[in-house]
Amino acid sequence: MPLTAASQDVTSSASPSAIPMPAPIGAEIVGIDVAAGPSQADYQFLRDALHEHSVIVLRGQDITPQQQQSFGAHFGELRTSFYNRYAVPDVPALTIVSNLRGADGELIGIADAGMLWHTDGSYLKTPDMYTVLYGIEIPHEGGQVLGDTVFASAWGAYDALPSGMQRRVDSLRAVHSFTVHLEKKQAKGQLKRAPLTEEQRKKVPDVDHPVVRTHPINGRKCLFVTEGHTSEIVGLDGAEGSELLEFLTEHVKQPQFQYRHHWKKGDLIVWDNCAVQHLAVFDYGQIPRRLHRAGISGPVPV
Repeated sequence: MPLTAASQDVTSSASPSAIPMPAPIGAEIVGIDVAAGPSQADYQFLRDALHEHSVIVLRGQDITPQQQQSFGAHFGELRTSFYNRYAVPDVPALTIVSNLRGADGELIGIADAGMLWHTDGSYLKTPDMYTVLYGIEIPHEGGQVLGDTVFASAWGAYDALPSGMQRRVDSLRAVHSFTVHLEKKQAKGQLKRAPLTEEQRKKVPDVDHPVVRTHPINGRKCLFVTEGHTSEIVGLDGAEGSELLEFLTEHVKQPQFQYRHHWKKGDLIVWDNCAVQHLAVFDYGQIPRRLHRAGISGPVPV
């Protein structure tokens, strides 16, 4: 189905459209009401749009956790997090991302998610292919929306590398570590979640993936090293490995590769973790924020 630009109400019965964002990646989808139950043709349209634009945004949605779970399942197998302390009640495939606290004073969700540039689940053998995030409570102050999410194109960053650098990194592999990720947050004073148990640590041993990953659907080459989870490049010791890793992780964060999303209540965003990295902006302090997240399992990166 062709991706056409048009302006339609979210509940329109007309064919859906994808309107590209004024950025290198991202598109707003109009003409699909998730609560009403998209058709199989609608879901194929969404998948095609996602693989073309890397991030898709469906605004003005009013859905239950069960409906978000059903929506996510149309993109692949939902992953129940090993770190399931913050699951949505009765919907274990959804995780609460929030700074809110319950009656007992404990955080009800992950409050430090996304503080470093990363791609979801890269510390797993089969990282998350897609993420579905739904905005329920969005912080505002003085009329300004806070808590943006910034996305950077991993394929755009690879394409922008000099050909010599592309050849250098094409055959390299890098280690991704959830343990190192938490250590980085701790060192920056950012860690807010409950510590991992020993049993949880055993579920996430370090893994290595290609530095350059080939997208399994559209064949684009994508940089697959991140500030948040990549600890080292395999086979490169000392300064050489550290300098190359720092160069690549800084390169992908450049503004020319970015789409910055300003949240509204009811926004439902799907992004492609092979194609993009992302960062949460923590500029809202204690102003309430709540989102529900679903992760969809992907293949072993190649």
